[in-house]
Amino acid sequence: MKTRLVTIPRSCLALMLAVALGGMAANLARADFIDINPVKDNTLYEYVPADGDRSNGIGDHFFAGKTGMGFIRRGVLAFDIAGSVPPGSTITSVSLTMHMSRTALSNARTVELHRLLADWGEGTSDATANEGQGAPATANDATWRHRFYNTIFWTTQGGDFSGTVSASQSVGDIGDYTWSSAQMTTDVQSWLDNPAINFEKAPAPRA
Repeated sequence: MKTRLVTIPRSCLALMLAVALGGMAANLARADFIDINPVKDNTLYEYVPADGDRSNGIGDHFFAGKTGMGFIRRGVLAFDIAGSVPPGSTITSVSLTMHMSRTALSNARTVELHRLLADWGEGTSDATANEGQGAPATANDATWRHRFYNTIFWTTQGGDFSGTVSASQSVGDIGDYTWSSAQMTTDVQSWLDNPAINFEKAPAPRA
């Protein structure tokens, strides 16, 4: 099946934070830049009953876009903010850089980041070939229907995420793309201050 997908190698993901470090005397405070790689990532493959629940927990890529037949793919990412940034710090800027490695798009497509509202899993599913079709989900995988396969479901199929766009970027030719916004900074600050709500981002194509 011909695909029209943004394909992103997992080795090419990085969240850069500009941080004013806390916990010091005011005259000793300093700003640092911190690069963070995801602690988990996965793809939500739109559910097709004939194919069953698909995922790609340990594959090499994840996807955002639609197939040639119009089935949606959404990538999900999570970063350990509280484990990477000292408590009490102030996040002053945030950027997410991803490398798009394969596409059949002839025109640029806007890809949005949305804050996830529920936790999700990464199992041992490993898609073959170009990975666009996924693999049968394994225990605790995130799927289109499940937060954790096959016992815990999303409230809404396709993932529970905020309707607020955290950032958007036009993605065209193969190459590196960066998402950054004031809303992303607000999101990451909230995850540092309250790690229990850190379920991270869902890259998705704009409808």
